[in-house]
Amino acid sequence: MFERISFFKRIEDLNKKLEKGSYLLLIAEETPFLDIPKHQDVSMCGAIFPRVIFKGKTYEKGIVAAKLSPTTSMQIVDMDTPRQFIPSPDTNSIFTIVDAFSTQIDDFLEEFYSQLPAKAKLIGGGAGTSNLIQEPIMFDMYRFYMNSAIIITSTSSIGIGVKHGWKSLVGPFIATNCHENVVEKINFKDAFSIYKEAIEKDSDLRFENTPFFKISQRYPLGIVRYNRDFIVREPVTTDGKNIVLVGKLDSNSVLSILKGEKEDLIKAAQEAAYISRDGIEEERISSVLLVDCISRFCFLDNEFKQEVKAIAKPYPKETMIWGMLSLGEIANANQEGIEFYNNTCVVGTL
Repeated sequence: MFERISFFKRIEDLNKKLEKGSYLLLIAEETPFLDIPKHQDVSMCGAIFPRVIFKGKTYEKGIVAAKLSPTTSMQIVDMDTPRQFIPSPDTNSIFTIVDAFSTQIDDFLEEFYSQLPAKAKLIGGGAGTSNLIQEPIMFDMYRFYMNSAIIITSTSSIGIGVKHGWKSLVGPFIATNCHENVVEKINFKDAFSIYKEAIEKDSDLRFENTPFFKISQRYPLGIVRYNRDFIVREPVTTDGKNIVLVGKLDSNSVLSILKGEKEDLIKAAQEAAYISRDGIEEERISSVLLVDCISRFCFLDNEFKQEVKAIAKPYPKETMIWGMLSLGEIANANQEGIEFYNNTCVVGTL
C-alpha cells in the first residue's frame, strides 16, 4: 500500500524533499498550514488530526507523508454520494479517512462497504481537530473539503486487529430517543441526567467544575451487542439535557456506561496487535499503521507510551509504527460489517 513513510516538521519542507509520486499527508493540528503545497510531478491528498504518530512517537506539530506504492490509488469523495466510488475487483485493502463530525458517517460507511470486494479489509479513522468543530480539514492539490472522505485502495493485503479494553460500569439502558449523533433520552429521562448520576456516584468528578470532555474521556458509552464486544461511542458535549456523540446512535439501542483502567486499555491494544499480526510472516511486514483514539491518548497520559510499546511487542524490533490519533476509528474486523468505533485501538499490519 505504501512504499515509504517520512516525517516533516513544516509544510515548507515538503517541496524540498518529496520525490515524484503520490502521497497521503497526515497533518497534526498545531502545524501552521495555510496554503496547499504544490510540487511538480507530485500529487497528494491529506487530512488534519489532533496528533500524528511516527516511529511510535506522537506529535502535535508535523506531517507524516506516506508515499503510495504503484499498485495503490487514492481519491476524495463526497460522503453524501458514496456511489461515485467504484473499487477495482482486485482490491485487497482500503485505508479511508472520514470527516469525523459529518452526520453521514454511518450511512456513508454502509453504502461504501456494500461496494467492496468480499475479501477486502479496511482500516481508517475520523479526521478533525480537538476543538470539536466541523471544519474543512481534508484537501487535495486543488482545495479544502468538508463532509468528505479520502479513499485509498490497494491490491496488497493487510492484517487488522481491533480492541478497546473498556468495561461496563452501569447498565444496560435503552436509548429511548436519539437523533443522528445526539442522545436525547435514556430510559425516558434526559440523557445527561442518567450519565451524570452514574459518573458522580462512581467518582469524585463533578460536572459543575470540570469540563465535560475531560470527564467523558474516562466514561464513554457502549452499544451492547449480543455475544460480541461493545461498540464504544464517545460523548463530546452536552447542553445539560442531550449528549452529543462522535458517531451515530439509533433510537432503542441498548447502552452501558463504560469505565476503563489504564492497564486494561494497554492490554487490549496489545491484543489488537497480535490479532493484526496473526499469520503474517516476518519478512512480509513493512510497517504498522496505528489508528488510535485521541481520547485514549488523553486518558492514558504518560502511559500512552506503554500502549505503543505493547503494540510493538508482536513485531520485529525495527518495525515502523505510524499513523494518527483520530476522532473515531474504522475497521471491518473478524469478517463483520464495517464499524465506526470510538475510544478504540485499530492496528493494521502492512
